[in-house]
Amino acid sequence: MAKVLAVDDEAQILTAVGRGLSRVGHEVVVARTAQDGLDAVAAGSPELVLLDLRLPDLDGIEVVRRLRGWTQVPILLLSGEGSDKAKVAALDAGADDFIDKPFSMEELRARVGAALRRAGGNGNGDGRSMTQEPALERDGVRIDLARHEVTVNGDLVRLTPTEWRLLEVLIAHPGRLLTYAQVIGEVWSAQHGDESRDSLRAHLRSLRRKLGDDANDPRFVRTEPGVGYRWIGGEAT
Repeated sequence: MAKVLAVDDEAQILTAVGRGLSRVGHEVVVARTAQDGLDAVAAGSPELVLLDLRLPDLDGIEVVRRLRGWTQVPILLLSGEGSDKAKVAALDAGADDFIDKPFSMEELRARVGAALRRAGGNGNGDGRSMTQEPALERDGVRIDLARHEVTVNGDLVRLTPTEWRLLEVLIAHPGRLLTYAQVIGEVWSAQHGDESRDSLRAHLRSLRRKLGDDANDPRFVRTEPGVGYRWIGGEAT
């Protein structure tokens, strides 16, 4: 299991997180301030950080920026009343995902496990890479990344180069929330402006249509309104 650092100024949150994650074998270390959290990362090398977006001594977004200056440890934000703008800023700064308060222990354990698996750590997964096992099958849809083939109920579906790149970016981060800017930066380039969001939406609509995915009841791509997209179609196996 993994060593998890929880940084929050609410004692009850730290207690709940500690108990909930300890029950599945994780070691939980806690910090009440941003500075204590930064010091704990430097001293203890946790495998994952749970970080409150609002801390008394330093904004959570700034904490993310500082951590990303020297470590790629997975960071999950704990957000109480944070705006979509703040969440997007933290994700763009390098946070991996966010969990809205209040949250259930089941959700917390699932998000922690998924983040650890993506990082190749101990999340009750084996850390296999997508390049080793590049195929995904679900509900009659088969996506073979190595051969650049998608079939729906056995019929070959042709994707444009941009749709393929979009699909690859999403599948490369299963379960992770990607902001619009992150997707645009990987599919096109970081130099594109806000006008690319309309292009992104158009390509995603086309990709969903070809996969038979309903935006209102998604099986593959979930829209997080005001923030971005999340691949929920599972991992390549």
